[in-house]
Amino acid sequence: MVGAAGFVNALGMGFFYPFSLLFYTSVSRQSLPAVGGVLTITALVVLPALHLVGRLVDRTGPRPVLVASAILRGLCFVGFVAVPGLVPLAVISLVLALATRADNAAAPLLAYRLAPEGETSQWLALSRVVFNAGIGLGALIASVFIVDSAQGFVVLGLIYATALALTAGLYLLTRKVPAAGPASPGPGRARPKGPWRNRAFMRVATANASLLAAALAVESGMPVFILRNLSLPSWMVGVLFATNTAMLAVLQLPLSRILDRYGPGTVLAVGGMAYAGLYAALLVVADVPQSLRVFLLVTGMAGYTLGELAVSQAALVMLTSLPPEPEKGSYLAFNQLFVGAATALSPLLVTSLLSRAPAGLWWALTGLSIVAMLLMLPMVREER
Repeated sequence: MVGAAGFVNALGMGFFYPFSLLFYTSVSRQSLPAVGGVLTITALVVLPALHLVGRLVDRTGPRPVLVASAILRGLCFVGFVAVPGLVPLAVISLVLALATRADNAAAPLLAYRLAPEGETSQWLALSRVVFNAGIGLGALIASVFIVDSAQGFVVLGLIYATALALTAGLYLLTRKVPAAGPASPGPGRARPKGPWRNRAFMRVATANASLLAAALAVESGMPVFILRNLSLPSWMVGVLFATNTAMLAVLQLPLSRILDRYGPGTVLAVGGMAYAGLYAALLVVADVPQSLRVFLLVTGMAGYTLGELAVSQAALVMLTSLPPEPEKGSYLAFNQLFVGAATALSPLLVTSLLSRAPAGLWWALTGLSIVAMLLMLPMVREER
């Protein structure tokens, strides 16, 4: 049942995500810069409240938080459609940002606790397969049926709200997992240190955020660079993203079984460096013969996608296994501080570099891969 809930949640997100900016500008009747500013500010404002979300997950378990998050997000999309204007957009976006971060913190913990003993990594990998399949199918359906009109975007918002209501119902039917219990120490037990004092967790969270910022930059910056700076045809972008999507769907589970043979710190470090193959291809593609450009870029994207699969697998395993059991929710919510910062700052990195020094974007992203590798080196040494 948890797989069905995750799939419906991702399906609704995929249905909405490709048209998100158009949706917000249409239903709020605000300009694109105003919408962008509101979304960035609200995403950053909610980050300090995430420790409360983490404590709630630890006290109640992940399932109630996932149900509440789905209901709140559904009501948010009804609100977007029903109440236009800048102030309603800001208020509702604030609630939506917090509910989304709560979902991101609780979902991997639910998969972790439902997994049979010894199968945690496979269950986490399966959760990624379900998520990617839902996102891809939702985007495909939306691209066929959604009409670029005010009425079309109203329908989009209501469909997403309906999907979230169904998601909440499916989570309610999921087998209940017990909460971890209070994290306060008993007699003779050490007081919990908190995630910021757990060096291994902080290294993983920072490395993961660095690579997430790079992935988001590829998602938004690569199409612009290919079309405007390289003057390549638009179908090239479609080929690259199709390669990425197909590999994510097909290889996540079989690759996870292979990666289980190696330490997750090593997997994350090597996976992050695999991103650099795509950056190198983008830097040199303008100087190679026309006949080799497709091969070079597709090869670079294939290497990048293998790295993405490795990073997502290793990061999920470490982020869920490193925290002490009574504090897993707090740790995963704390990780959302890093995720939220990466999500908010990545567009700034892309727009500033593409407008001033386009090639510099790929050098900067290579630097993020190197940072992630260096952060993982202590864990790599321990795993040998």
